[in-house]
Parts: sequence; structure tokens; C-alpha cells
Amino acid sequence: MRVVAAGLVFVATAVCLALGLGMILGGLSPAKALASLLGGAAAGCFAFFGTRKAPSQPLTVPDLFMLTVFVLASARAFLWLLYPSGADWKVLSPNNLGDIALHLQLIQFLASGCPLWPETPFFAGTPLTYYLGVDLFNSLLMLVGVPLTKGLVWVGLLGAAAAGWALWNWGRAFTLAGLLFNGGLAGFALFTTGHLEDFQGDLAWKNLFLAVFVTQPALLFALPAGLVLLADWRVRFGDDEGSDRGPLLPVWVLGLLYAVMPLFSAQTFLALSVSLAALFLFLPKKRLLLVRFVGAAFPVATASAWLVTDGFSMQTGIRWLPGWMQGSDGVWFWMLNFGIALPLLGVLAWRLVFDREHDASTRALTGSGLFLLITCALFAFAPWPWDNVKIMIWGWLIVLPFLWEGVLAHWGEILCGLCLVALFFSGAVSLVGGLDARHGYRLIGRLELEQARRDLASIPPHDVLATTPEYNNPAILLGHPVLCGYEGHLWSHGIAYQSRMQALQRILAQEPGWENTAQALDARWLYLPPNPPQPIPRKSLPP
Repeated sequence: MRVVAAGLVFVATAVCLALGLGMILGGLSPAKALASLLGGAAAGCFAFFGTRKAPSQPLTVPDLFMLTVFVLASARAFLWLLYPSGADWKVLSPNNLGDIALHLQLIQFLASGCPLWPETPFFAGTPLTYYLGVDLFNSLLMLVGVPLTKGLVWVGLLGAAAAGWALWNWGRAFTLAGLLFNGGLAGFALFTTGHLEDFQGDLAWKNLFLAVFVTQPALLFALPAGLVLLADWRVRFGDDEGSDRGPLLPVWVLGLLYAVMPLFSAQTFLALSVSLAALFLFLPKKRLLLVRFVGAAFPVATASAWLVTDGFSMQTGIRWLPGWMQGSDGVWFWMLNFGIALPLLGVLAWRLVFDREHDASTRALTGSGLFLLITCALFAFAPWPWDNVKIMIWGWLIVLPFLWEGVLAHWGEILCGLCLVALFFSGAVSLVGGLDARHGYRLIGRLELEQARRDLASIPPHDVLATTPEYNNPAILLGHPVLCGYEGHLWSHGIAYQSRMQALQRILAQEPGWENTAQALDARWLYLPPNPPQPIPRKSLPP
């Protein structure tokens, strides 16, 4: 606990200091990055010595097995996150082709000294409405001399180590399995096809480790921080406060991790806030303490949310969408995607309502997790409905310990074993199939990227380029701001990009008057790789 708490405080403080220095003094620099990291390290030391040492807890055979699987899966996923293979740069997962391109652009754009709060590099001229915490931390490492690819790998490995510990601390082997092996019925196709693959890859409820944890750097901080907060709240507001299992973390650490969460993951902040609301509802004796905690965190949390939403002006995309992504599949969608998980969660909900043996904090947190899952089945929280998974993962993780403690652990060994196989077999097949040696997907040629780096070296780093809107465009991968980036990044962020995309196509085709169009949009260079960039003529625009 002490090491994980110190690491989380280190990252959170370094990011906040970097934002403050960058906003006051005009962008980041190596000196500001070093000062931010040193300040974060100092705060991490205070957190380490201020955190009470956790009592030792024995590791069971299932614990050791699941921790080993998590270590192996994380090593495979993050050591091959972005790697050279022959003449190409490759990524291990096809889910990560578009995502890693976006993060490469953000990291290098932030490291270029752009003004903070930054504009959107993939839609130049508009404020960034994205939680950039982990990308900003990677930028700090890059500015102090850590190579970008090595920084990505080490942040991934260390974040995964913290997440693995936090998952085990929250719900032991069962919760680790819940992240690694979530799924429904799709994986049972192994017995008919005889081929091992990620059978859930085309479904809505994909393997969470492959499709969310590996592809979303935000979770490298948000997942361990969120689980540490939940674990502390469960004990702090439970019946055994003051025992040897009492709260371990200083209140200031809890407040910091919660207050800065919007900078790292808006979905995690929402899930944690729902859990706090449930604790307030179920624990009347703790309400004053909860109000004080939220009140102390409120100014920083509000400022964090204000930054990532452009002053609360962004379009959230929240809308009524009963059935989530079921389409015309109806009940079969839920059976195929979730399998036995749904009836098990139904049993848990029944026990939550009618079984009064559980303490109030257990009932509150279980209820908050079920509420998140049900709400995501009725509403879409982003322009792309699949993004609901970034909230659903929290509903799922929150209820897992209570699903084991309140339901499965009370059943006989045979019935419990059958349920575990039905619950986790499909996800286990997907995990192995998604990480095996057949994978490796080309992002860009290494020589092509180096040639582009040379071609773009003389261009001021904040000049806007009019270039092809592809995720693996070398200008995007090298962190340059572009007039209009990859369409998947634009629509999934809720950006109204269609008119500018049409203008970009006219510029790229060099239709009559294209120079005026480019100048009106403040694009200064035309870049059609593999050709070198060409300056766009600046003309006097008509009044």
C-alpha cells in the first residue's frame, strides 16, 4: 500500500505542478519538467511515510495463480506496446492502432512547449477536451531525456504493477480474474472451430484487459487510484474502523487522488462520485465526514473538470439509449456478451435488497456498482456508445468482491466451480488468443517515419499542417498539430468536424481558391507524405 500510494501521489503531483508551471510560464520545458517531477517525488515521499503499513495478508493458491497470469499478460502487452519489427513499427493489438497514434501525438505535442491548457492537436484551433494526465506525465519523462517508446513501456509496466496490486487488494483472485477473463458465451466457439482467438473482439463487451486497460493509458493511473480509494472508503465508513484493518491512507492523499481524477479519467471520477453518493445515502452517521471530504476536494476537482471540459461547455453526448448496443439482437445480445454474469448479478441484487446481514458500506458500494451497470444499459454517455465500457468497467470491478463474498463463496464447491468456468472461460480464451505470437500490426514504416522527422524538423512545432487525415500519418505520429486529424478520433470525441473535413479535402486536392481556405483556417503548411511539406502562400483575404 505504501509504495502504491507514493507512486500515485508522485504522478498526480507532478502532473498538477506541470500544468501550473506550463499555464503560468507558457508551456513546458526540460527545466519545468524536472521541477515537476522532483516536486512529485517529494510529495510521494510524504505519502509513503504518512501511509500506515498494511497488515500482511497470506497469498492463497488462487491468488498466486491469478497474480502470475496478470504479470505475464501485462509483460506481454506492454513490452510489445509499440515495438520495431523489421522495417516497421508495430503494435501488438489491433484495438490499439488508432489509440496509440492519438497518444503519441498528444505526448509529443505537449512536450513541444505548446501553451497550456493546450489546443486539440488533431483539430487545431479548438481547446482540448480530453483527460491528458498520463500523456502529460509521459511528456515530462520525454523532456528529461527518457526516450518516448521506453517511457511508454515503463509507464505501462509500472502502472500495470500498481493496478495488479490494487485489484488483488480490492477483491483478491476473483477480481483479478474479473478484469482478465470477463466475457460471455463467445469463447465457447473454441470447441467448434478448434482455433484459439479473441472471439470477443467483435462484440460490445470485449475482453477488458485487451480492449480497455491496454489501450487506455488513463487507466494506468485511474484504475489503481480508484481501487485504492474504494478500498479505503469501504473500511473507513464500515463497521471495523479503528481495528487493525482500519484506514491506512492519510486524508490528504485521498483528497488529492479524488480531486485530480478528472485530469486522468472523467469516467473514473464519475464512478467514484456515484460511490460517494451511495455512501452518503446508506451511512447517515458518516454524512458529515463525507461532506467535509467532498467539500475539501471540491475546489480542485471543479478546476480539473473545468479544464477538461473547456469551462463545462463541451457536448457530453449523454442521451437515452435503452438496450445500449443490442440493436435488433435483443436478449441474445445480452446472453452472448455477458453469459452467466447477468443472472449472478441478479442474485447479488436480490441479496442486496433482502439480505440484511451486510454492513452499510458493503450495501452502498454494491448498490453503486449495480447502478452504474444498469445506467449504462439505458443511457449513452459519449457520442460513441461503446465508450460506455469505460464506465461499465467500474461497475463491474466494484461489484466483483461482493459477488464473490455474497453469492459464490456460499455455494458448494461443484456449483461454484461450474459458475467460475461459465463466467471466465470465454474471457480466458480471448486473453490468450489476443496475446499470442500471431499478433503484430503495422503502424508505420521506420524509414518512412525517420524521413518525415527530417522533413518536418525545420517547421515550427506549433504551425498547423493541412495533411491527410489518417491515424498513421507521420505528422500525427510526430506530434504536429493538424487541421483535421483521423476521423475516428474526431467523432468519438464529439467534435463537429464535417465542414472542416470538407474544406481539408478541397485543400488537399488544391482546388481553385484552396490557399484562401487554408489561410482562413490558419493552416500554414501543406503536407502530402512522402513529399516534403510546402508552405501555404499567405494572401490578403477579401474583407
